[in-house]
Amino acid sequence: MDNQLKNISTQYRKFTKGQYVKSPQFNEFLDFFEDQDRLSRVLLQGVGIVCGLKPKPIYIEGLLNSVQLSQGVALTTDGDLLTLNKTSEVSTELFMSDLKTIKIDSKDFTHFKVYDNSKIKYPAFTIGTDSQIDLWELAASEESNSDFQSVERLSNLEDKYLLLYLESDEKEIKPCRGVDCDNHGVQQIRNLKVLLTTAAGIENILQSDKIQKHPLFIDGVLGAVSQERVIVERLILERGAEKPFYSSDLKEMYQDVLEKNNFGKIVFDRINAIAQIIGIPAVDHTGFKALLNECLAQKTGFQYAYDVVKDLMDTYSEIIKLLPKSFTKCFPDLVSFPKHVMLGKLISDKQLDSSRHQFYNSPVLDHDKETHKVKVLINRFRQQAQNFRYSDSFENEAQIKITPSKELNPLSNKAVPFYYQVTEEFLKTWNFDKTNNRVFKDNLGYDSSLLSADKHIQTPLNFNIDNNSFYNIEGHQGMLYQDAFEQIKQIRDKKQLGFDVMGVSLQELADNKDMFKAYFNEYVEKHPGLEHKRGVEHGGSFIIVYDKIDEESRVVADFSLPYICCTPKVDVKLTLPDPVICSKAAPVPFTVFPMNGDVKAVVDAGLDGGVEVKEGKYFFNPSNVSEALYNKDISFTVNGKPTNCSIRVIPQSYMNVVVGTIIYPPAGSRETKVNFKVSGSGFVNYTYTWDFWDNGNWVNLNPDAEGNVSYIFRDLNPKIIPTIRVNVSLNGCTQNIIIEDWYDAPAAPTVAIDSVDFSRENCCENIIPVINAGIEGSTDVPLSAREFILVGKGSGPATLMYSWTKIKGPAAQLIGANQANLKVTNLAEGDYAFRLTVLHAESGVFDNAEIGVRVYVEDK
Repeated sequence: MDNQLKNISTQYRKFTKGQYVKSPQFNEFLDFFEDQDRLSRVLLQGVGIVCGLKPKPIYIEGLLNSVQLSQGVALTTDGDLLTLNKTSEVSTELFMSDLKTIKIDSKDFTHFKVYDNSKIKYPAFTIGTDSQIDLWELAASEESNSDFQSVERLSNLEDKYLLLYLESDEKEIKPCRGVDCDNHGVQQIRNLKVLLTTAAGIENILQSDKIQKHPLFIDGVLGAVSQERVIVERLILERGAEKPFYSSDLKEMYQDVLEKNNFGKIVFDRINAIAQIIGIPAVDHTGFKALLNECLAQKTGFQYAYDVVKDLMDTYSEIIKLLPKSFTKCFPDLVSFPKHVMLGKLISDKQLDSSRHQFYNSPVLDHDKETHKVKVLINRFRQQAQNFRYSDSFENEAQIKITPSKELNPLSNKAVPFYYQVTEEFLKTWNFDKTNNRVFKDNLGYDSSLLSADKHIQTPLNFNIDNNSFYNIEGHQGMLYQDAFEQIKQIRDKKQLGFDVMGVSLQELADNKDMFKAYFNEYVEKHPGLEHKRGVEHGGSFIIVYDKIDEESRVVADFSLPYICCTPKVDVKLTLPDPVICSKAAPVPFTVFPMNGDVKAVVDAGLDGGVEVKEGKYFFNPSNVSEALYNKDISFTVNGKPTNCSIRVIPQSYMNVVVGTIIYPPAGSRETKVNFKVSGSGFVNYTYTWDFWDNGNWVNLNPDAEGNVSYIFRDLNPKIIPTIRVNVSLNGCTQNIIIEDWYDAPAAPTVAIDSVDFSRENCCENIIPVINAGIEGSTDVPLSAREFILVGKGSGPATLMYSWTKIKGPAAQLIGANQANLKVTNLAEGDYAFRLTVLHAESGVFDNAEIGVRVYVEDK
C-alpha cells in the first residue's frame, strides 16, 4: 500500500440535493480532509518521537522475562499518530474492528516470532528486491498464539533494536450484490506492531532516512574544545630569573601551543562534520593555517594568531550548546519513516541513541530558531577563518582604539576584534539576535566604518558602559613603546576609564625610578597570573611588553591583571559614615581615595552589594542590597585592593500606628483614655518609645499580641492637643512616627452647679513628687569583654518607670531597656553615651541622667 501523502487530494466536491454520489466522489471528499489533517501534523507540528516509548528489558533470575515499553506518542512522516493500545471491547458486528484503549502506562511483551514483510513489502525493511532485514514481532501474552515463543529464547540481546511499525494494507471484504451493501467496501487495515531488528537492519533502515542524521550523533561532538593557556611564568621557572628574555621567546611559547593543536584543526574537523550533515559548505583549514603562519612570521602580532584560534573555539562552544535543541525541519522528507519510528537499542547505556528517532519539530514551534542559529554560527566560523588579517604594515598604519566589550562568553556579545576584515556579511553573522532584529550594524568593534552612524556606536566610550565589563585595547602592537603608552594613558584619563597601564621591558632597566615601568623578569615574579586577553577588565591593569626591534623600543605583546598593580606608592582608602545602616535608609556617600578609585563590593556572584554611581560619585544604597546579605558585614575594594571599610545592613519593616478609640472623661473624671493600634510585619519584635505630651518625655510601651496599646491622659486640654511621637526600633534601626490631629472633641454638655462643698480637708491641695535619677557603671570597657551593665538609680515615689536610650556611639544591642539595670552587648570600638529616664507615671514627673562609656581595643 502506498503512503497516504505520496499523492494528495487538493480539491473536493460538495454534494447537491438529489445527487447520486459515486464512490470516487465520496472517497475524494474523505481523502482531501485526511490529507489536510496529516499535512497539518507533519508540517505544522513535526515528526518523530514526541515523548515516552522507552524500552526496558525485564529480567527474572537472570533470564529475559519481557520487554516493557512505556506509553508515548510518535508521529511518522506520513502523518500517522502512533500510541500503544490494547483491546478494550471485542466487536460483535461483522466486518467491524475491535475497540482499543490507549489509557495504559506501559505494555509488556513476553513473546516473539519472526516477522514476514513479504506481503506488505515495506520499503524500509527490504533489501534489494526479494529479501528483507532480520525482523521479529513482539506480542503481549494475551495477544500471542502458537506461532509465538517466549522472549527467554531471544538470543544476542546486545544486537537488538526496537521499532514501532504501523502495518498498513487494504482488504476487499466481499463483492457488493443485491440491494444491501452497507457492510461492504475496502477495509483499511492498521495494525500497530512492535518489532525487533539488528544493527545491520538499522543501518539498512537509515539508508532511506534523510531526517535522522544529525550532528548530535557525531562521536565526541559535544566534547569541549579549549585553547591551551600560555603561562608566561614558565619562562622564569624553567630558565631562571637571571637569564634575559626576548620577544622571540614569547613568540615561541604561543607558536608551540598553536602547533600542538595543529592550528585548531580539531575544531575545523568537527565543524566540517556538522556542516556536511546540515548541508552547508566546509571550512578550509589549509588556507587558515597559511594565514597564521604569515602572521607568526612577523616580528609582532603573534598573540593575535593565538587569539583567532581561541575565538574559533568560542564559536564552536556556542554551536554545541545549541545542538541538543536544533531539531527543526522546515519540510521533513515524507518517505524517511512513513510507517515506522525507531525506538533505540534494547540494551543501551547511552543518553543519546542514534538508533532512536528524536522529535523534529516544525519551525512554527522553534521560537528561539536554534537550528538557524547553528547555521549562522557555522557561517561566522567560516567568516572568522577567512577574514583574519595581520601584518606589520597594517599595525603601523593603525591607531590605538579602546572599545568597551564583555569579558565573559559568548563571543557574540563581545566587540569585534580589530584583526578581522569586517564586511557586511561578517557583521550579519557576528550576533544572531541583532541580525534577526535587523540591527546587525549596532555591534561594537575596532573597525566602525560599516557600523551604524549613531554616536553610541561610533564613540561608545562617551555613553553609558555599565553593561560592559571589559575594554578591548587594540592597534598598539608594533608601535613605539612610549607613543603607545602615552596614547593609551591619554584615552584612559580623558574617558575616565577604570584600569591602570604598566610598561614592562624585556631589556633590563638601570636606575629605574618610574613606578609605571618595570623589568620583565622582576615583574613576572612579583605579579604571577599574567594573561593575554587583548585588553583589560574594568578595575584591572593593562601590561605593555616592549623590546628592542631595529634599535627602537617597540610593543611586542600585551597582558592583563585583574587588579590595579601599578601604583604601589599610592594608598587606597575608603570610609562610610557608619558601620551599620538600616535597609530602608537613604543612600550614603563613600569617601574614596584616590578620588578616581573604582569601588566594588566583595559579594558572591549574583548578589547586589549596594554600590552605585551617581554623577561620578560612589554611594552605598542599602535598599539595593540583596536580602541574603542582611545582618552580614559587607566589605569593599578600591581598584581591586581590599580596604578596612565594611558595613552591615539591618532589615527594616515599616510599622503603622493609628489612634483606634478615644474614651472621653466621664463626669467627675480627669482621665482621657486613648487606645492605639499597631500593625506591620513582625510588629511584636520591635521596641516602642512614646512621647505622648510632645515634651521630650519618652516612655517605653510595647503593644500586646493583638497590637493594642492604651494610654491615659490626665487633665488633657481639648484646646491644646499634643502631637504624639512614636519611635519604633529594632537592632538600632528607628522609624519615627508622628500622630497629629488625633483628638475629636465630644459635644460639650450643659452643666449646672448647685453648690460647692469645702467640708473635706485638703480638697484642693496639689502635692508634686520629687524624682532623682542616677547611673552607676564603668566608663571604660575593653572590647574583649563583649558586654557591660549600667545600674540605674531612682528616688521618689515607690512606683517608678525606667527607660534607657543610646544617644551616641556605634550599634549595640540594649537588653532591659525599660528596666532599672541595662545590659549592653554586640559592642564595637568607639565612644557610647546612654540616657536614663526615671518617670512617675501618675504625675508625669521625671528626671534624666546620662553616662559615657568608651569601648577600646586592648594592646596586644
